[in-house]
Amino acid sequence: MLCLIGLVCLTAPGVAAPTLEAYGVSPLLKITREEAPSETWRPGAVDLDCARNEWEAFQVVVRSAERAADVAIEVSALRGPGGTALPAEGMRVYRVEWVDVNAPYEPDKPSEKPSFRPDPLLPVDPTRDRFELEPNRNLVLWIALQVPAAARPGQYTGDVSLLPGEGAPASVNVKLRVRDFALPERPILQSMIGFAEGNLYKAHGCKTPEEKEALVRLYFDEYIRARLSPFLYAPGTMAFNPLSGGAIRWEFALDAEGKATGEATLDFSGFDREATRYLDERDAFSAFSIAPYLWGRREVDGKQEIILRFADAKGTVVERLNADGSVNPAFDTLVVNVFRAIAEHLAGRGWLDRAVYYVTDEPSEDDTPALLQICRLIRQADPRLRTALTYDPANRPRLAELVEDGRSLISIWVPYCTMYREDVAAEQRAKGADYWLYDVSTNCLIPQSGQQHRGMFWTVWQRNANGYLYYLSTWWGREVTPWERPNFMLPEFTYRYRQGDGYFFYPPLRTYDPPTPILDRLVPTIRWELMREGAEDYDYLRMLEGLVAQAEGRKPKAAEAGRKALAAAHDLAEALSGASTSYEIRDLSFEATEGWTFGLEEGWLHHQGGKRSDLPIEVSTKLPDGRYELVLNVYDDTEYRGGPYSRFLVDGRPCATEGAGLKGAQNVSGGTVDVRDGRLRLTLSSVDEPVGVIVYRVGLKRLVEGEIGGLYAVRAQVADAIEVLESTLK
Repeated sequence: MLCLIGLVCLTAPGVAAPTLEAYGVSPLLKITREEAPSETWRPGAVDLDCARNEWEAFQVVVRSAERAADVAIEVSALRGPGGTALPAEGMRVYRVEWVDVNAPYEPDKPSEKPSFRPDPLLPVDPTRDRFELEPNRNLVLWIALQVPAAARPGQYTGDVSLLPGEGAPASVNVKLRVRDFALPERPILQSMIGFAEGNLYKAHGCKTPEEKEALVRLYFDEYIRARLSPFLYAPGTMAFNPLSGGAIRWEFALDAEGKATGEATLDFSGFDREATRYLDERDAFSAFSIAPYLWGRREVDGKQEIILRFADAKGTVVERLNADGSVNPAFDTLVVNVFRAIAEHLAGRGWLDRAVYYVTDEPSEDDTPALLQICRLIRQADPRLRTALTYDPANRPRLAELVEDGRSLISIWVPYCTMYREDVAAEQRAKGADYWLYDVSTNCLIPQSGQQHRGMFWTVWQRNANGYLYYLSTWWGREVTPWERPNFMLPEFTYRYRQGDGYFFYPPLRTYDPPTPILDRLVPTIRWELMREGAEDYDYLRMLEGLVAQAEGRKPKAAEAGRKALAAAHDLAEALSGASTSYEIRDLSFEATEGWTFGLEEGWLHHQGGKRSDLPIEVSTKLPDGRYELVLNVYDDTEYRGGPYSRFLVDGRPCATEGAGLKGAQNVSGGTVDVRDGRLRLTLSSVDEPVGVIVYRVGLKRLVEGEIGGLYAVRAQVADAIEVLESTLK
C-alpha cells in the first residue's frame, strides 16, 4: 500500500495516556511545527460564514504535552435548520506538511540553514489514517467544507473530534452560518492559471492515454472547485487542455506547386468535445486561451529578429515575408480566414465571450511593429475576438502604438500586479481596453502570509480588473520533487523558480515514477486554497456592486448599506493587499551619482554598498497631492555577489529587506512621503557598510484613514449587504 507522505499509520503501544488540546484556527494563519498557541487560536471552537455554492476552510491544530499514538480524526455532519444537514462526505480533510524553503537549488547540495514552512496539503482518509503526535509539536489539519447551492440558509453545527489510542478525546465545535444567497455556478472572476503536463504524468505514474486523461480530469475538477480556469502555457496550441485530439485543427489548402492559397479547412470536433463537457455541461471556466502565436524569431546578421509565421496541423509553414522581402499575401488571408472561422464557430456555440487570444508573453519594445500587424489581422478577422497582452504602456510605453482609429487593438491588458498605473489604465480604458492583473512571485510564495495570497484578489477587484493570470500551477524540478527542493532550476531556463513559484500542487509522493499510477489523489497547497478563497471574495464584491447599481435606480435607500460595505471593502483592499501606484526606473528623474548604476530597459538601480552615496530622485505623478506610503521593490538576498542585499536609506531613514531567504524582489516600506504639485521628491542612499541595494520600482500607496476591520469582518459586512439587497429587490 502507498502510504501518504508524512502520515504515521501505526499504533505505538505502551504510550502514557496523553491529554490532547485542539484549537480552531483561521486559514489565513500559517502554523509552524513548533509554534506555541496564541490568542488567535480558539480552544475547541471555530465559527464560519459563507454563501451557498461555496467552499469554506478552517484549520484544526492538535497538540499534546506527551507523545500520543494512533490518533484518529472524526468529522461529523453539520446539523442545520429543520433537520437539514451538510454531510461529512462533503468535507475534505488534509494534513498540513512543511517543506524547507531554504533548500538550495542544486539537488546535490545540503541545506545549511533549514527553514520549514507549511504548504502541502496531504489528503486524509478519516476512516483509515492515524497520526502520532510528538510532545509540544503541532499536528495541523486543514478542513474544507462544501455548502451546496441547494443548502438551506441558517445556522449549522457539528464537531471535529480527535481520538487517541489511549486517553481522552478532544474536539473542535464547528458553527457555520449559511447565507441566503448563492455564488453563481460560473465564476464572475475571469482567470487563466497555467496548466503544464511537464512531469505531471511522471509524478503520477501515468503511461497510457487513458491514465493521462483520467489525471487531467482530476486536476480540472480541482480547478472547478477553486473557481479558477486553466490555460496551456504553450504557444502552439488551440486548446485549453492537453488531451490528445482536444484542439482546434486546421489545414492550409495548397496549389499545384505546394504553395498556400489562403484557404483553410478547420476541424472543431475534438475541441467541441472538451468545451461541451466543461463550458456547457458544467458551466465552468470563465475564460480560456486560444493560440497559436503568429510569430517566431530568427537570427539575421547576428541579431534575433521577430518574423511573422503561421503553421497548420500538417506542419506547413507560411511566412508573411518572402525571401526577397516582399509580402506574401497568403499569410494575411490565412490568418483572417482561420481566425474568422474560429470566432464564428465559438460565437455559434456560445463560447466566444470566454475566449482570449493571448498574442504573446511579456513583449519587448522592439516587438511592437510585429504585434501591430498581428492585432490588425485579428481585428479584421472578427472584432469580437479578444486579444490579450502581458504588460501595458505603463511598463512598455511603445505598446501605446497598438491602436487603430482611436481604439486599442489590445482588448485585455494584463500588467504585472506591481506595475499597474491608474493613469495609464484610464487612458487605455478610454480606448476600449479591459484590464486583468497577473502575478508570478509577488503574492504566491510559500513564506508569505496567507493574507497576502488571498489579498491579491482584493487587489484585482480594487483595480477594477476583471481577471487574473498566473503562468503555471504544476511546474516542478525534473531531478527531484518540490518536496525536497521547493526551489529549482531547469537546464534550458536562466530563471530561478523559488519557494513555490510556478506550482500550487505537489506530486503525490516524494519521488517521481510511482510503481502504479496514482489517479485518485492530488496534493494541493495552502496557497491554492487561499486563491480559491480569494476568487470567492472577488465574486462577492462584484455581486454586491451589481446589486447596488440595481438598487440605486429602484430602491436608493436600500443601496446605502451596500455603498457602506463597498467603501469598507475598498479601504480593506488598499490596506491588506499592499497595492500601490508603481513607477518604473524609466519613470524616475535622477542624475548619475558616484557608485550608482542603472538599466532603463532592464529596470533597475544598483549600488554595491560600502560607501554612502546620495541619489536625489524626482517622480512625476498624477496622484492627488497628499501623504502616501512609499513602497520600494528591491532585491533580497543574504549572499548575492558575496554580500547581502538590500539595505539602504530613504531621506536618511534606514530601510532593509527581511533577509528571510526569499532571494528575489521584495516590497519594503520607505516611510511616509509627501506629493506636492504632482511631484514626489526623495533621496535614495547606499550605506557605508558592505551591503548593496538593487531597486526595481517605487510605489506610492494611499494611506487609509480610520480603523480597518479584519478581512472576515468586512466580508461579513459585504454578505449582509448582499442579503439585504437581494431581498429588497425581489
